[in-house]
Amino acid sequence: MSAKDDMIKAPLAVVEGWQDIPVPDLQKLYRYWLKKKGDRDMPRRADIHPDEIAGLLSGIVLVDVEYDPVRFKFRLVGTDAVLALGQDLTGRYLDEFLSRATIQDRFQWLINHKTSYYATSRLDWIDRNFQEYHVLGLPLGGEQGSVNMILCGIIPFFETT
Repeated sequence: MSAKDDMIKAPLAVVEGWQDIPVPDLQKLYRYWLKKKGDRDMPRRADIHPDEIAGLLSGIVLVDVEYDPVRFKFRLVGTDAVLALGQDLTGRYLDEFLSRATIQDRFQWLINHKTSYYATSRLDWIDRNFQEYHVLGLPLGGEQGSVNMILCGIIPFFETT
């Protein structure tokens, strides 16, 4: 993983290859995204077929990107992600949460750079800072080359003592 000059404040790494991701299911999701992307900057939402990633769906989150103003709306939240989050965020906007700066920064970074990221973090943006997770953020694009959706793979984990 490389460090870009304009990296955001929260721990985040640009993914340059599937080997940069330490979580096998997120590696699978990244390889699938790469295959669908082909020579383009990013795949379209229509390129993603749930039946092709059936084993990963419980950790998938799809986020719609709206512009003017920029807002992020949770379109789909997989069952494992719902368990980690402690609630189903489907249909809700990110800006409805008081403590959202980290995830807002990550999503904004992703739409600005049109590339993937990997991070390990805590769910402090929804007041569940005891819950840690691995996340892979992947852009999905429109015909004009802008990001219109974010595909996230989320894998929760608990520290063992």
